[in-house]
This record gives sequence, C-alpha cells and structure tokens, in this order.
Amino acid sequence: MDTSTDQGTHGARTDRWVAQADDAAAASWVADRCATGHRHLVPVSAVGRTVDGGLVVLLDRPCGTPLPAALERLGAPTTGVAVTLCVPMLELLVAAVDGALRLGVAGIDDVLVDDAGAVVLCDHPAGAVRDGTDPGSTDAARVLVLAARVVWDRVDPRDPSRDQVDAALVAALDGDRTAASTALDTVRGAAPPRPFRWTPPPADLVFAEADPPLDPGGVAARLRAVVELGIPVGVERRVPLRRALVGVVVAIGAVVAAVSALGAGAPGGGG
Repeated sequence: MDTSTDQGTHGARTDRWVAQADDAAAASWVADRCATGHRHLVPVSAVGRTVDGGLVVLLDRPCGTPLPAALERLGAPTTGVAVTLCVPMLELLVAAVDGALRLGVAGIDDVLVDDAGAVVLCDHPAGAVRDGTDPGSTDAARVLVLAARVVWDRVDPRDPSRDQVDAALVAALDGDRTAASTALDTVRGAAPPRPFRWTPPPADLVFAEADPPLDPGGVAARLRAVVELGIPVGVERRVPLRRALVGVVVAIGAVVAAVSALGAGAPGGGG
C-alpha cells in the first residue's frame, strides 16, 4: 500500500494542469467537475487553452493536511470518527462506479483533511501534467479505497466491526458496484458517525511586520530613552530612572518630616 511521506499542512493554492488538445477524457473530466460542485471534490476555478491548443484547467486545492499526516496527529481514531472520515470517500466511489460523476487520478497525499475536518479528494485529469511533469498518480477510485484502508488500519483491532470492514474494503479495491456498495454499507453499519474537532497544527514560524522606527526627536523616543537609559544629567551622564525616583521619594519624605517637626516646635503647637 502506498504510504505518504508528506507530513506538512499545505496552504490553499491553485494547481495548473495541462492536457493534450485532443484529450477527450480530460475534457469530459473538466466538464463533469465544473457541473458537480461536490463538497468533497477539488473544484475547478478556470478553464482555458495554451497557445498550442492544450487544455488548461486550474484547480483550487484547499488548505489541508494529507490524510496519513492528519492521522499521525489525530492518533488512533474511534470507530465513529473512522466512519465520519470514510463514508464521504466511499460515497464518491459508489457515485463514480454508477457513472454519476467522473474521477481522475490522484495520489494518497491528494486526499486532504481540510481546516473544517472534511475529507477532500484533490484529483486531476489523467494524462495531464503540472509544471511540465507527470506526478505518476493512480486511479482516484482506487485511491479512495486505499485512503479508507489507511483510516481503518488505525482503528483498534479489537473492535468487533474491524474484520468485516477490512474484508469489505479489500473486495472494493478492484471490485464492481456491488463490492463498492457493500463496503459503504459495512462502514456505515460499523458505528454511528462521530463528529470530531480537527485543529490544524500551528505554523512553526509566524512572521509579522516590524514596528516602524520611532522619531529620534519625538516624545515617544525621548520617554523610551529615559526609561531604558536614565535621566540625562549634563552632557555624558545619565541617572537611572529608578534611582531618581527613589531620590524623589526620600526628598519628599524629608520635607514632610521637617514640616511636621517645625509645626510641632512652634508656639502653641502642643495645644
């Protein structure tokens, strides 16, 4: 089974795929995807032609984490969480087998868990290239079953539904509509779906714009210099602000004591 080596969270991006001008299968995939608008399928943002007549399709790949990496962070999913993750993928499989939608090709890393915790298949037309290279992907219908197996491989093997689900997914890997429907029904019957809160990992580095420099002659710059360097005394000397404040407090205390002493020593001061 193909496993992922991509452990990062990808930001949203637009992928540009180019197919041959006479590629009828790619044109059919683009037409179907433009009309589908499925929550769990990567959407088409634009379609065009190259100067040589090649078919160009722009796909809005959402911000998300490849499914294997998301499972690494999630840990062992409960049966209900596994059902929540796998049912949309198997529904896509059954719809594709029925001819209700067209799937292209993809890799296991093209099955993403987006920021909302939903699974999104980021497939593309078979035979299309990105940046002049062919990533060598697999039939997306097969990838969906492999992705479901990746999820269930992490479910507790003591779960009573585990053996039945594993057998159904193996049969659906290269099976017909009956096998695909059986896999979907088996997963649905394993447990009630359980929503889960998926929190994407924070970025390792957060970049922020630096504060604008202060005007050296401004009030803010002068106050900052007093706090950090002290109160200027003369040309080259500065008294630390803390020491100056202590001196002021002592001086005030001495003045208050002197006034009190004078008041006590004045005629009639004693009452």
